[in-house]
Amino acid sequence: MRGRPQEGLTRLGAAVIAMMVTAAGAIGFPIAGAGAREIASADSAPKTPDETRLFGREVPDVALRFADGSDGRLSDLWADRPVFVSLVFSRCAGICSPYLGLLRDAVDQVGGAGDRYQMVVISFDARDRPEDMAALAKHHGLENDRGWTFAAPASSEELMALCQSLDFDFRWDDRRQQFDHPAITVALRRGKFVRLSVGGEISAGRFKDMLADARGEFVPIYPAPGERGALFRCFDYDPERGFTPNWGMLLLVFPGAAALTVAALMFMAARVRAR
Repeated sequence: MRGRPQEGLTRLGAAVIAMMVTAAGAIGFPIAGAGAREIASADSAPKTPDETRLFGREVPDVALRFADGSDGRLSDLWADRPVFVSLVFSRCAGICSPYLGLLRDAVDQVGGAGDRYQMVVISFDARDRPEDMAALAKHHGLENDRGWTFAAPASSEELMALCQSLDFDFRWDDRRQQFDHPAITVALRRGKFVRLSVGGEISAGRFKDMLADARGEFVPIYPAPGERGALFRCFDYDPERGFTPNWGMLLLVFPGAAALTVAALMFMAARVRAR
């Protein structure tokens, strides 16, 4: 059992932390993980999409209202090249703007946006209008970049269909007047899911690997989402052909196959000598 002085210090520390979090939220200061701490229970926190569950899933061809005032569909963007869809909302006081800045930097380092692929930023906030997304694009210096498209869904039904197809979960925090949500970018090829990046950081190397997969190019190794140790992969995925063996399979199977072969040869040699 803790003594009274220790218990008092513990309560004082908890009160100080609570005051700091409340003050940061009141002034809109983006502190890491603040959304998760301010949710009443862990069960109400949004779930993170699982890449393995999304492989090959078809994404609905939702109607969009583009930041330039025109209307169209998501298929207009994926018809000629892979697209990378990021889900944000314009009033976000947390991860959205920093994440878009990191994503822009990664895209700039890799190059080819607008020719080899298209970046598509879509709002998941039904309140957002094309002019809100235009302001967001301007804030990041992307309003005149043909490699980037900013848009809002044409209706709430279109919005929910898109979010559900990507297992994108977001929750409204009434106290903070903000959505709690993961930061994600998904790679689509011909309307089907290929790859996912989830989390507040995305590097040029990670994006380059996603792009290679989205274009059907060979990627020798890459870490699984959230797993730093899982480097070699055994299969490639193509929306039309499904899963096909990858050189990573050979790298994983070769040591065991070689050991079995050597053991079999030694066994056969021993039998020959015995005869």
